[in-house]
Amino acid sequence: MKNLIYITVLLLSFTDCKRSDFLDEKPNQSNVVPKTLGDFDAILDRDIEMNALGITARGPVPGLGEAGSDNYYLLDADFNGRMSPQVQNYYTWAKDPYDGSGVNDWVFPYQVVFYANTVLDGLGAVERTDNNYTEFDRIRGSALFARAHAFYQLAQVFAPPYNETSAFKDWGIPLRLTAEVEEKISRGALKQTYDRIIEDLKTASDLLPELPAIKTRPSKQATYGLLARVYQTMQKYDDSQKYANLCLAINDDLLDYNTVNSALSYPFRGGSQNHKEVIFACKIVGDPLLSYPFRANIAFVPSDLYNLYLNGDLRKKVFFGTRSGLISYKGSYDGVAHSFGGIAIDEIYLIRAENNAREKKLDDALTDINTLLKSRWDKNIPFEPLSSNDEEEVLNIVLNERRKELIFRGLRWTDLRRLNLEGRNITLHRTVNGQEYTLLPNDPKYTYPTPNEVISFNPEMPQNNR
Repeated sequence: MKNLIYITVLLLSFTDCKRSDFLDEKPNQSNVVPKTLGDFDAILDRDIEMNALGITARGPVPGLGEAGSDNYYLLDADFNGRMSPQVQNYYTWAKDPYDGSGVNDWVFPYQVVFYANTVLDGLGAVERTDNNYTEFDRIRGSALFARAHAFYQLAQVFAPPYNETSAFKDWGIPLRLTAEVEEKISRGALKQTYDRIIEDLKTASDLLPELPAIKTRPSKQATYGLLARVYQTMQKYDDSQKYANLCLAINDDLLDYNTVNSALSYPFRGGSQNHKEVIFACKIVGDPLLSYPFRANIAFVPSDLYNLYLNGDLRKKVFFGTRSGLISYKGSYDGVAHSFGGIAIDEIYLIRAENNAREKKLDDALTDINTLLKSRWDKNIPFEPLSSNDEEEVLNIVLNERRKELIFRGLRWTDLRRLNLEGRNITLHRTVNGQEYTLLPNDPKYTYPTPNEVISFNPEMPQNNR
């Protein structure tokens, strides 16, 4: 679909270009406007933009959350010599992080939204018939999933954490629902953001096949998995449990880590599309020009995190290696330095276990945890299942395993926001060039500002409190 390149021109409302560049004259769309189901399928299959495949690492999952989380640390030499000033600001949780560089964590997810809206708008002119309804529904469901997924990811960094008591008044993200570039950009309540995400996903779940033809495409299972995650983020654990069960009912197979060659530089060869546990394949946004620090060739893993893994736990070898005698991460499901940011079966096990723990179904929670751990355990060392009758201890076991299993998956920032709302009081610390930086629980800096250029184009839009 090379002739659809004009679509990227219409994304200028989220880039550094001036308004006059795209409002003075409309692009010539003759012979290039997508009209057929094949055209719309091709738009959604643009893996570089929709899933961040390839070396550009675009896609729907911002890297800002991972950049600010506690999965890694930097040496002063790397901070000073390899980080752009803007990413240095991300690392130290600066109040005003942007220095005039582009904010691709906003641009790329909204690019996914634009593509999804282009498809949804275009489908309005296509008749759904007895001959095409299966393809028509799959394409519509895929576009709705893509839009909801991008909106969810944007809300994790550019909107405050979801709090039921204030969600009706907290600001959400701009919800672009058409591909019209002249659509007015505004922010509604955070509740509207999550309501839209859930509505899109529930509609998509009725339209998509149970499993995808390829893992860069969404499916019913992916929709259930994302709904389980969304409701967990909202602390609506009953609803989360419903969708975790539906997701795992389709497929709950885990990868035996005894079959993984931990000696490789990146053990999960073949990419996330070929990983047994992956439900939906995509990467976290990573801009080589900005050199995101959580990339495996730059970041080091804190020893207290590494030491959480027991000696029989194969994740200790599969996830980690050493560089200059320090612990570094190599366990991306994508099999490269770029971090996997998709949906996978192991995460859904952990969601279900946490929901069960919170509902005081302790045996069910530990069954899922032990099933996951056994698949990660060295077959030459006897595995001793975890057990406890203490509610708080079981919940802590689950959260500890979630911390260990989902490292560098783009989920820790959301977890920190959610768990601190519940009173877990997790404080982050970093030391750079002899100066200590601290991020306190529930600090406004857990929400990044809307990019300055977006505010300059929309001066009436409220900015996030920092």
